[in-house]
Amino acid sequence: MTGFVGVICGLKSEAQAVASTGEQSKLRIGVSGANASRAEELAAEFCEVGASAILSVGVSGGLDPALKPGDLVIGERVIADEGSVWTADSYLTGILKEEIEQSAAKMGALFGSDQIIDSAQRKAALFQNHNALAVDMESHGAARAAVHMGVPFLAIRAIADPAGRALPPAALGAVAPDGSTRAFKTLGAALRDPKQFPELMKLGADSAAATKTLRRDLGPIFCRLFLGLDL
Repeated sequence: MTGFVGVICGLKSEAQAVASTGEQSKLRIGVSGANASRAEELAAEFCEVGASAILSVGVSGGLDPALKPGDLVIGERVIADEGSVWTADSYLTGILKEEIEQSAAKMGALFGSDQIIDSAQRKAALFQNHNALAVDMESHGAARAAVHMGVPFLAIRAIADPAGRALPPAALGAVAPDGSTRAFKTLGAALRDPKQFPELMKLGADSAAATKTLRRDLGPIFCRLFLGLDL
């Protein structure tokens, strides 16, 4: 299949939000399980079979204190743990200018981490040191493959947990390698420490707000991309 946009998501729920746009004929979706190495492999596979562009799409943790759950972020560049910087394709950001303005999305740097950033203190340090708006665990892998293979790349993320909120310990092992959510494992951890339930409920509401934003805004973004890429 040639002439398509390859989309890398960390979670199956994110992939479902992408698929809900109804543009499956022009998209190929890969789920990395929030793993940068797997995201790189998937992006490389898409590039090898003719992807016109690679997108990293999903929810992310907020680093900028001004961002709230559900806010949309467009990554102008992705900063990796080891210091590499992957710049988004200027043509893609250019053709999306109108959609970015209409959705009130904020453009700036994203931080790609190989480890879960679970505390407000670690988020604050990343914001201070890198001026990154948000953090996720697969954009840097997807970007690395796309840039190395000369395929346009862009990251589109919606904020879930805000900068000032820590992730409850019960949520840290919630993502399975296939991108599904380990609901019973998370629930079991919370039952052993019921004080985590309020924070888990907040995280669930934040994630729902982020997913709602993706479902609302991805359709117009994809349509504009397809026109700009002549797909």
